[in-house]
Amino acid sequence: MKYNPIPLLLFVLFFLPHLQSQTIFPIDTIVDEQNIIACEGIFTDSSLGDSLIAYNPNESHQLTFVSTDPGQSFLAFSFDMFGLGNGDTLYVYDGPDSSWPLIVAATHQALSGEIIYASNESIHFHFVSSDFDPDDPDDVGGRLGWYAPFQCLDLCALFTASIETDDPSDLMQCPEDPQEVTFYGSATYLPENFDYDPINFLFTWIIEEETFSGPQVSYLFEEPGAYTIRLIAEDAITGCIATAVEVLMVGTIPTFTGTMPSDTIVCAEENFTLTGIANPTTWTGFPIAVEEDPPFLIGLEETFYESSLFFDVFSEGLEVLSAEDFDRICVYVEHVDQSQLKFELESPDGVVVQLKDIGGPTANLGEPVVWNDDIPGKPYAYCFSPFPQYGTFAETTALFHEYTDNAGNYYFNALYMPPGNYTPEESLNAFAGSPLNGTWTMRIEDVTIGETGHIFGWSLLFDDQFYPDSLIFTPEIVQEQWYRDGVAIPGNPATTNITEAGEYTFLFEVTDNFGCIYDTTFVVEVLRLPRAEIISELEIPICEGDSTLLTVLPLNSDGFSWKYQWQLGGVDLPGRTYDTLMVKEPSLYTVMISEPNVFNTDTLWCLNFFEKDVTDQNCDLTIPNVFTPNNDGINDLFEIRNLEHYPNAQIVIYNRWGSKVFEHNDYYNNWWDGNNVPDGTYIYILRYTRMGKTRYAEGTVTIIR
Repeated sequence: MKYNPIPLLLFVLFFLPHLQSQTIFPIDTIVDEQNIIACEGIFTDSSLGDSLIAYNPNESHQLTFVSTDPGQSFLAFSFDMFGLGNGDTLYVYDGPDSSWPLIVAATHQALSGEIIYASNESIHFHFVSSDFDPDDPDDVGGRLGWYAPFQCLDLCALFTASIETDDPSDLMQCPEDPQEVTFYGSATYLPENFDYDPINFLFTWIIEEETFSGPQVSYLFEEPGAYTIRLIAEDAITGCIATAVEVLMVGTIPTFTGTMPSDTIVCAEENFTLTGIANPTTWTGFPIAVEEDPPFLIGLEETFYESSLFFDVFSEGLEVLSAEDFDRICVYVEHVDQSQLKFELESPDGVVVQLKDIGGPTANLGEPVVWNDDIPGKPYAYCFSPFPQYGTFAETTALFHEYTDNAGNYYFNALYMPPGNYTPEESLNAFAGSPLNGTWTMRIEDVTIGETGHIFGWSLLFDDQFYPDSLIFTPEIVQEQWYRDGVAIPGNPATTNITEAGEYTFLFEVTDNFGCIYDTTFVVEVLRLPRAEIISELEIPICEGDSTLLTVLPLNSDGFSWKYQWQLGGVDLPGRTYDTLMVKEPSLYTVMISEPNVFNTDTLWCLNFFEKDVTDQNCDLTIPNVFTPNNDGINDLFEIRNLEHYPNAQIVIYNRWGSKVFEHNDYYNNWWDGNNVPDGTYIYILRYTRMGKTRYAEGTVTIIR
């Protein structure tokens, strides 16, 4: 069964010009014993192809069409509309009646958008509808009927050729790994029952102006571009010729301009951002860019640049309708000060639109060689688009970056304008009515002599819809991912941090719709973050009125290069810039520690903060004047409260006659139990140190059992 080998194509080519004057032949026509002798017309159901009116229930009609032209004896019916209900069928036979081979028994929407071909001068239709209720909307629904223009064709109009490959993906190749592709040619006659012998078919291939013979050919396409593969098939018996065309594309390599970390030197644990930008490269079979080799020096002797692009690939009379007809207009440039440059574009009919005006931030374009006018710097692509990511240049904030220029000079914290798509100073809608074909001119002016830069060229791309498919394509980035050591980092831009010092490589990888994978890498130096703790000379809480010395104890360094600043309540303590601090007042003390980059002490200091909460308590001694050593577990010892705060306290105890009964040089938790003496009153002398001074406590204590 041959229907829809090339959907509606023959209808467009052969039927469309004749429809307005066509005769309509419904299935229930009774003319000349149900034979329609014609070479053009419209075949419909009994409702004349009106989709709002259902055909009738219990229909059973037959109709035969016969070609009237011996030179065009093959009938073709294009079913623009086809819809039957349950139990309804249109039978199609390849001949004058139902005894001939059945082409199709069509139900529901089987023939919608399809083309039916007869292999001889006759084709027979038999329609049968079921006993549905025409007054029931549920029964009538879906019974649209059909509407099928038809025409007679000659044999060669039904001879077609096609090209196939082993896999559809073979037609989209990666430029860094092109593969040889085998193309297979075939040809056929569209009527299913037409008798032919394919052994008589001859095949000729034309690829890149080379000619090959045979049913298949293999070819390697090594350079990016769109390649047309043309097949010419000929039937040596009938002399019929058919052609087929396939387009193979070898993708282009994207650029990664603008892909960078927010900082190339960071401190450990500090968040930084990785921004990945993959700029697809458009391939065209015609010039879309002006390339200046050598780059044009502007701002010294020459302050004005002008060049043009000529287009003749667009359909005749095609004009710009709105700004959205542009894809982007890009200038490839580096310059010391963007605020001194103005850009404008002129169309073939003389309309001039200013893309960039003077003014805005004083910042670089690209990476200029500031101190040597003769050495071109590195250009960035600055584009103007109806779908910009930035405002105008005057509205866009400059960024900071560091770079080494083409002369070997290093720049730190250089202001620059980021590459990307900007809003034009004047609307691209002003080009409405301008022809696409013709000469387009770019003009760039430097209004200040002395500050220089280089123009590397410019490009102009319209919306892809205007170009012939075989002359332009742009791979689409379909996936992007950041990695560190093979581990994916979510997001783009991606925010991350690293806890340990060292050099780390980050990889930005993208995949395009060709299945090609590209990547670029960056190295980020992570500096050590000071790690320390604060220790106190005295155990905290300290006693009221006491002072304690706080000391910073380095944990991952010797601390020799560290700088210190003590703070109280978030406020710097003047002059307190050492690793120790004597404190007396209870409070939360903070020390800010910074460690310089050992490779460049001017670039970055890594900061960390450490805290110590100093609290105090009442440490006054409480000495009892009586205790009862009777082993009842209550007040059995001569225990002095808070004496733990005064280590190495010495005590001597005498009886009332002056004889020593107890002595200890570190009286704490070794309390006197009085077991060696009788009840009575005893005299004690306690010697201890408080706030650096030796003090004494004297009194009496009575033992009662």
